[in-house]
Amino acid sequence: MSGAAAKDQADVEPQSTNDEPFEASKSSQQRKSFSKLRRELSDEELLSPAVQRLLIDEIERLEKVTVDLSFFKDEFHKADKNCGVLEERFKVKISVELIHFASLSAGAALLGFAPSIWANQPTATVLAIVGALLVVVGIIAKVVKP
Repeated sequence: MSGAAAKDQADVEPQSTNDEPFEASKSSQQRKSFSKLRRELSDEELLSPAVQRLLIDEIERLEKVTVDLSFFKDEFHKADKNCGVLEERFKVKISVELIHFASLSAGAALLGFAPSIWANQPTATVLAIVGALLVVVGIIAKVVKP
């Protein structure tokens, strides 16, 4: 093989048909062979067509990764906002459930206690009315949801 043919062979790069998104774990595993290489390039090395093609390929790959990640960044912000809204709604539902439970419990307790003190008439009637109101408030809190 002549020197010119060997030089042309060395400059040819295989074409990659892998269009999958970039994964950091794959990259770090695939590039372990390059980890011990020096990173600085001389002016002569930068003038080499092979080095230029490698750098251009790396720039194109990184641009593709940037586009993919910007899509995920936008989707993350939408999902994060939606999650915050749902968490706030859940807090409101918990407070309504607490009001419902507390008012029903207190109202039932007052309605149950009123007959035992029925001889003490003004107090028993007031307790029965307040108990009935608390039960009604508890039911309304359950039926009417924010």
